[in-house]
Amino acid sequence: MTKNLWKVAGIAALASALAACGGSSSSAPTPPVIVPPVATPLEDQFGANFGTAYRAAPNTDAKDPVAGDIVPLSLTTEATTI
Repeated sequence: MTKNLWKVAGIAALASALAACGGSSSSAPTPPVIVPPVATPLEDQFGANFGTAYRAAPNTDAKDPVAGDIVPLSLTTEATTI
């Protein structure tokens, strides 16, 4: 009986010693996760509702344009590749 008790006590001591080892405890903070910015689709860069009308299904009813749907053209801006 005492032989089994010594085995159990030895296993418990080894288990507690192993649990105390833990792993590496680094004091350095983990770096933040950097999320890349979401790119704006090309068709959304031409005006407020241009992208919505561009992505509409082919058989939908035509939409009347309103002010702000298409941005005014400027000869001094860089050209947009399509």
